[in-house]
Amino acid sequence: MPKSHRSSGSWTLLRFLRPYRGALGVAAGLTLAETVLDLARPWPLKLAVDNAIGGRPLGGFLSPLDGLSPAALAGAAALLTLALVGIGALVGYLITYLSGAAAERVGADLREAVFHRMLHLSLPFHDRHRSGDLVTRLTGDVARVEDSLVAWLTTLVPEVLTLAGMTVVLLVVDRVMGLAALAVAPPLALVVALRRRRIRQAQRASRDASARLASDATEMLRNVRAVQAFTRERETDDRFRGRSRGALRAVVGAMDLEARYSPLADMLLAAGSGLVLWLGVMAVTSGRITVGTLLVVLSYLGSLYGPIRSLARLARTLARGAASRERILEVLASAEVVPSSPAAPPATPLRRSLVIRGVGFAYPNGPAVLRGLDLEIAAGERLCVVGATGAGKSTLLGLLLRFYDPNAGRIEMDGVDLRELELDSLRRQIALVPQDPWMLDGTIADNIAFGRPSADESEVLLAARTALVDEFAERLPDGYATEVGEGGVRLSGGQRRRVALARAILRDASVFLLDEPTSGLDPASERAVMRALAQASTGRTVVAVSHRLTLAADADRVVVLDDGRVAEQGRPSRLLEGGGAFARMWALQRPAERSEHPLAERREQTITLERR
Repeated sequence: MPKSHRSSGSWTLLRFLRPYRGALGVAAGLTLAETVLDLARPWPLKLAVDNAIGGRPLGGFLSPLDGLSPAALAGAAALLTLALVGIGALVGYLITYLSGAAAERVGADLREAVFHRMLHLSLPFHDRHRSGDLVTRLTGDVARVEDSLVAWLTTLVPEVLTLAGMTVVLLVVDRVMGLAALAVAPPLALVVALRRRRIRQAQRASRDASARLASDATEMLRNVRAVQAFTRERETDDRFRGRSRGALRAVVGAMDLEARYSPLADMLLAAGSGLVLWLGVMAVTSGRITVGTLLVVLSYLGSLYGPIRSLARLARTLARGAASRERILEVLASAEVVPSSPAAPPATPLRRSLVIRGVGFAYPNGPAVLRGLDLEIAAGERLCVVGATGAGKSTLLGLLLRFYDPNAGRIEMDGVDLRELELDSLRRQIALVPQDPWMLDGTIADNIAFGRPSADESEVLLAARTALVDEFAERLPDGYATEVGEGGVRLSGGQRRRVALARAILRDASVFLLDEPTSGLDPASERAVMRALAQASTGRTVVAVSHRLTLAADADRVVVLDDGRVAEQGRPSRLLEGGGAFARMWALQRPAERSEHPLAERREQTITLERR
């Protein structure tokens, strides 16, 4: 059986960024420009304080402004501030739009890639993961990765650039105060490093709890009819409330862990600010720097500690994104796919036989279901496999479709091992009518056309007539445009079976697999489905599994499975004559069949004539 593993380098999020590197490159260039504008923003304050108010002469390239009055200098400082803010706002808008749009597109690509991967992962993977959990990864986890990507592009990178630029300017303006301002950086970095791992673990636990909650809610709402029928509303509500409280505790625990470090970070920053303020006052009183320069330094200090505080708090968003990224990459890197070589030859319609040679199979961590099973099914034969619950009947159908591969032995189609055939073409040669026929939330025609989307309307209607869908569809007000509802709730069980059979007919496969096609039906519905099966099976190989022997009576051959092996096989009349397992099953069902299914009497008469 294929096993799951993580690939350290085969799947990263970088490949999803590559298509948008142009927009991201422009955003990066604008981020540098925004950093320069942020670094220039405090300097008009120095112009207003030292030159307009203090009367200090301007030097360097600003010396032509020395002739301006204090009011004019103040006006120039104000206009310069306004210009810097305006240009910065425009650049900020462009950065936000470009990076945000790129993040949304990356998120859409990621979501589509995850869904594509889920569709192609084998059933063992889906057997282990509840659908609600997978949907949570597909939606909530992708959204969190988007949030972290936006945080990287619009917060982390700009703040780091701003931090680096302001650090350089501070050291150039006054090295002592610059070093004092940076003294808080090492302990803050240590705090962030120490909490990052714990926050990430807490966020992973929180996401897992939320996924379990979503899975439970999906299951309960999908089965709401059973909940109401058994008056289990209170117990179900209590169970959901318990799950909800558990998810809440996980989320609050993660938030508490994050919040604990904020006071420590704020105290460290306050200590740094106090030290720089004291050193600045000493420098002004000693005449080493001007008041304007001190104000510029304090402005830079506020702007410097802003990014530091922002980066410390950004750890929560990044930790949440990292936890969700792990859950997504688990899906993308999973190796649990049905192995199929691209060079494998395509499967063709069955011409000779399906041969099952010494097949053994067990589900993961479970007992053996099939044990050395040997069976040959001729092309065009109608075979019915019967046996007790758990005998391996439905498992056999799953192996024929390669939902699973045998642990031992092989299954051949016209002499070729199924594992050596191209997977998609193999499944195109096989049509499955499941025991619980699933329905799309669409029309009757939509559900039939799902078997072969390229089919035109006439082909859909022909398949519907062959499966006797027309007997009820044409009596409905909207005909084949009738909406079936979620799960086909607006159709009866027999009607759903006939729609599923029409879907299989439209697929035009050479092999039909029928899983309990008459189970749970009333006599009238069973008779209708049996008539539809008789019409649909013409010219096709049919493998049906059932515990209802009315279906077995119409088969060319019956195989009785017991404990994963063939107990007996042959024509139904011969098996009845032999008095073995099939005869005993017939005797047990016979009184119920006679009272519930008039058609069984006619089948019994037919079998009696065969025996004579």
